[in-house]
Amino acid sequence: MFEKFFGNSRGAEKGERLIQKIVAQELSRGINGPALFLAFKAAQKKNKEENLWLTNNHLLNITKNAAMGLSGAIEDSMYGGPEQTVANINGEIDRLRNELSDEEKRG
Repeated sequence: MFEKFFGNSRGAEKGERLIQKIVAQELSRGINGPALFLAFKAAQKKNKEENLWLTNNHLLNITKNAAMGLSGAIEDSMYGGPEQTVANINGEIDRLRNELSDEEKRG
């Protein structure tokens, strides 16, 4: 009954899991600026191919969450600790978000 108003939530969850898998594959080589960019672009491509209708903002949030979850001791030692790793991820995601036009953020 409510699917008419809110859509099929199971389909959205399936789409998110698919995007999370794509992003995790891209980030498996390391968590850095170029890897985050490539993961986001791969997520955009899969989103468009599969007609998942996730916004770029949503894709960036998925990328950010995956990067936070996948970062570990190697990144912490490279960047000077867990706080700096989190700051680097947040900074890179914010940079990607700011580069999007208003229309791209919604679509």
